[in-house]
Amino acid sequence: MLPLISISSDGFRAVKEHGYCRGTELVVEGGKLYALSDSIECIQYSQYLCGSWYNVRDYLEEAHDEFKDLVSEMISLYSDVSISTSPLDDLELFTSIILSRNTDYHRNTVRWVKKILKSYPSIESLISAESPSLAAEIGGSYQVLELPKILSCYLRVRSSFGESPESSRALLTCPGVGPKTLYAYMLFVKLNPSYAPIDTNLLKFLNKLKELRDIISRLTPPAKNYCLKHVCDECPRGRACVEAFLRSRLGRLSGWFQTIVFLHSKTFCSSRWCGKCPLSRRCRLV
Repeated sequence: MLPLISISSDGFRAVKEHGYCRGTELVVEGGKLYALSDSIECIQYSQYLCGSWYNVRDYLEEAHDEFKDLVSEMISLYSDVSISTSPLDDLELFTSIILSRNTDYHRNTVRWVKKILKSYPSIESLISAESPSLAAEIGGSYQVLELPKILSCYLRVRSSFGESPESSRALLTCPGVGPKTLYAYMLFVKLNPSYAPIDTNLLKFLNKLKELRDIISRLTPPAKNYCLKHVCDECPRGRACVEAFLRSRLGRLSGWFQTIVFLHSKTFCSSRWCGKCPLSRRCRLV
């Protein structure tokens, strides 16, 4: 979502610069958030841009006892944070997800996507881009160079998707697409908050929690071959998988939880602000 918008230096105004409902503004004034557009349709669509389509408090009862106190504390700390997305910009979001593999999202992914949107007439036009020109214009990392092949596969399998978000599992037939990409797509494009992309930040955070350390240490990340064939609730590997564990313990809080963990980890863990971390009493490293 971030590569599609520009944010003012004071943080009180954001403008959607690319994709669906381009030109829509989100403005904070007097402590309230306003959406500005000449289109009623875009005003309505702004619920996705600002995250108001999802209300974490609607799903509090889905939190298992092991997570209830932690979730409640996270809500009090990050009460204004939700799941911002733009589901009708599926190509742009899928591109962002692919380019976020094994790299810094803010430092590299956002920069790459913004360059692509500025340098190419459309995301689809990347499919025919040659590696030398792509490397010269965008960057020479493997994430960028693999993008045309992955996008080509995405456009091919997308037509087979049905109404159910679970039909998106066909993405796993594409090269370079693993469970993290699939579940990010299901969350941000298919709007299914019961899935959380299992990234490094989330795994590190879970492993730091005193009350969950023993459980998490026995779990492993989701496996592509199983995710392709099974939904989590029916997967024979479910008891050993961290994705299935989170779904069973958090339900439709899973995607929100991952979003908050990403923000919290970038703010405190990556900056080594352990002494200022409001969750430090839960951390086994402090």
